[in-house]
Amino acid sequence: MEETRTLRKSRRVAADCRLEFVGEDEIEGEAEVLDLSSTGCMAKSDQAMPPGLRMKVSLLLPDGHEWPVRIEEAVVRWARGGEFGVEFLVMRPPQLQRIQQFVIKHRPLG
Repeated sequence: MEETRTLRKSRRVAADCRLEFVGEDEIEGEAEVLDLSSTGCMAKSDQAMPPGLRMKVSLLLPDGHEWPVRIEEAVVRWARGGEFGVEFLVMRPPQLQRIQQFVIKHRPLG
């Protein structure tokens, strides 16, 4: 188990929020975020999320702002059952800062 922890790029925190996504081939929907880091998240959806799917993501963080964090490009890295992992590839610095602030204020997992 130790190896998986060292592979992680950044600190992860439990997150109770939603994300909305629009992907290739007109795949769109929403998911429940299970954990979050500045480089990605793990989420759960009723919709099948094929690994390799590129998408735009709106993250509805419970951080006092009314508008979502927008991630211009993200990719599904793995999917197992209804859960899947997303890597954030492209977002503007203010969006990244909001995620970083959220992560700093919450206890890390593991």
